[in-house]
Amino acid sequence: MLKRIDASQVRIGMFVEAVEGLWQDPLLSKRRFSLRREVDAAKIRKCGTASVVINTSKGLDTNGLPGRDIEIDIQAARETVQKSVQVLDEAFARLRNGDAISVAHVAPVISSVSKSMEENPSVFLNVTRLKSKDEVTFLHSISVSALMILFSRHLGLDEQTVQLLGTAGLLHDVGKLEIPLEVLNKAGPLEKDEITLIRGHPEKGHAFLSRQEGMSEIVLDVCLNHHERIDGKGYPHRLSGRELSLHARIATICDVYDAITSVRSYKAAWNASEALKWMFGNEGHFDRRLLKKFALCLSVASVT
Repeated sequence: MLKRIDASQVRIGMFVEAVEGLWQDPLLSKRRFSLRREVDAAKIRKCGTASVVINTSKGLDTNGLPGRDIEIDIQAARETVQKSVQVLDEAFARLRNGDAISVAHVAPVISSVSKSMEENPSVFLNVTRLKSKDEVTFLHSISVSALMILFSRHLGLDEQTVQLLGTAGLLHDVGKLEIPLEVLNKAGPLEKDEITLIRGHPEKGHAFLSRQEGMSEIVLDVCLNHHERIDGKGYPHRLSGRELSLHARIATICDVYDAITSVRSYKAAWNASEALKWMFGNEGHFDRRLLKKFALCLSVASVT
């Protein structure tokens, strides 16, 4: 439902369809958007516009309550995940068979996930948390893609980069196609040779994607470097500090966060608070300034 309100009533969690009157912010004026940052809400409140049109079916109303039945969002998220798994399965099957893929093959997934993260990110991420043995790689990739879209928008990156980061999240683990499922899904400690096999997946994935026509450098960078650490103790090349791009740092945070908040047959999931506490305590792994922004991003999106 569309509703026209005074600019002074704008708050985080609302979905803005239009800002009427004097509006000079080039980033926020180009599209409909979900308000996830207090700095953006403050800009609208201070801009002197006459009114703002919000969509209460996609965000909060002036009373702070959602304007739609949460079950609608849950069902929509489940349908998006189902269709996304199917598309990703088909794309990965092409790679297994030695066929080429392009960004166009996974574009429908990025479009659907991007829309879901605008409408109700918390619901979508909760739906992807329960990962079965058969679909763990696909659901993890979809969830990381969603987190990277959410976080990069929160950081104010341009929409083209947001979409590329979503694609990077979707394809970051493609190198695991060559790892046996019994190793990927092993509940107990890994043997030395199994660890070596697992740690080879970023380079295998990078090699896969490098052979595909028109693959973005951002996608290749994230695929190769999402297991590197700020302190240089990651893999495969032990890069550190400024050697790591912003895109790789974003991916590292989103990848680990999804892994430790996912429900698996052999472990319980941590909630957002528990996961972030562990991540902040893991000195040297993440870009701490970026991690603080990620925590704020989850808070704004009401991810629990």
